[in-house]
Amino acid sequence: MLGIVLCGGQSLRMGTDKGLLKHQDKLWTQVAADKLISLNLPVKFSINPLQHHIYTGYFGDQQLIVDDPSLDVRGPLLGVLSAHLSNPEEDLFLLACDILLMETRLLEKLIHSAKADGTFDAYIFTKDGRQEPLCGIYKAEGLRNIINLLKSNGLARHSMKYTLSNFRVCEISVDDHEYRYFGNFNSQEEIKRYRHPDL
Repeated sequence: MLGIVLCGGQSLRMGTDKGLLKHQDKLWTQVAADKLISLNLPVKFSINPLQHHIYTGYFGDQQLIVDDPSLDVRGPLLGVLSAHLSNPEEDLFLLACDILLMETRLLEKLIHSAKADGTFDAYIFTKDGRQEPLCGIYKAEGLRNIINLLKSNGLARHSMKYTLSNFRVCEISVDDHEYRYFGNFNSQEEIKRYRHPDL
């Protein structure tokens, strides 16, 4: 299994590359990577071509997976499928770099579920019945099927949630008090509110 930190988004609302922001003196990308490394996973970073030069300076070229230009998709699915094509035999443990407060003990639940029953294509959390697709385990076989659907024009939509509808999914529901760990930060305003909740 390979840990993949998703950091190739456009970060439009943030106005700057989210992966290079700092939290407790660490890059957001490194915060996410450290959590996956603590699960004894090798880690790579999914990026878009414009990020390649600067991310090479931080992590070295071997750690990076650049969006595959042969794939006619956009959004997180592009990063996921690019990671799959460059590591076609590996199951992928995805973690978006902006899910900043995620706890390792929750990530361990996904690992335990995958080990306990390997018959699913994906292992993800649900919050209020809604799937959280950017923190989860995606099996190589399921991703292969998505590539085949894409090639045959059988993938009607390219959202992660639609992709999951083509999988056998193991869903782990999150308790109310754990919702905060799944928050993702999309704007400077959201970061400010987190750092100064009384403002």
